[in-house]
Amino acid sequence: MHFGPHSSHRRVDLSSVEGPEFFRMHDVIRITALSRATLYRRIAEGKFPAPVHLGGRACGWPRAALQRWVDDPEGYSDAHGPADLNTGA
Repeated sequence: MHFGPHSSHRRVDLSSVEGPEFFRMHDVIRITALSRATLYRRIAEGKFPAPVHLGGRACGWPRAALQRWVDDPEGYSDAHGPADLNTGA
């Protein structure tokens, strides 16, 4: 799976990408072309989907949640409001 550095400037259809139902941080960085710090800031602001706990220390982003952001990055709003990253919510 390869996404260019400007992939956030064009629509990416994740359903056409073979791969897992959950994307790990390195995949999300490539898909969005955002830094780790920017991702976590946007998660805290409710402007990017929060990762889900997968077990142990692993977390990932569900394909459907990431696709919603890819479809409309400027208009994305987390239905649950800003995430509290200290509690894992």
